[in-house]
Amino acid sequence: MLTTRDYLNALQSGGYRITDQRRAVCDFLARTPTHPTPSQVYAQVSESHPEISRATVYNTLNALRDLGAIVEISVGGDHTHYDTNPEPHVNLVCLRCGQVVDYAGDVPLAALYEIVHAQTGFQAVSAQVQMVGFCAECQARKRDEIRRQLQASTTFLREETKR
Repeated sequence: MLTTRDYLNALQSGGYRITDQRRAVCDFLARTPTHPTPSQVYAQVSESHPEISRATVYNTLNALRDLGAIVEISVGGDHTHYDTNPEPHVNLVCLRCGQVVDYAGDVPLAALYEIVHAQTGFQAVSAQVQMVGFCAECQARKRDEIRRQLQASTTFLREETKR
């Protein structure tokens, strides 16, 4: 995980001036264990820096993305999250709630690099793997919704047959 100083160094090396607002965004990114959306970054940073604009947050995130310090994750539509771990790993993306979490298990990405190279000649130097599906909470909610719909349908049919 990168530190505030790592993010600031990336900005400086990219020719960006270090402002209090950019420092606040970098500090938030260094402390967050999640994959925040730009709106979440703005909401958190604006609590301590009410003068910060959404544009500054978005521009700082885009600069850090362009510099390779963070990774942009698109979860469909206009939903974008930022991953503060630029190292190769697997992200799990829920199609229903949009939650993004890191898979903590051991994934042999180096073996994938070798297979891809052997089959295509492509020499991978990094990878961001996303698995999309439904988180356990959304699966449980969906089962409950289906159960409620079935109960409502059954009740409706019983009442209709009584008439």
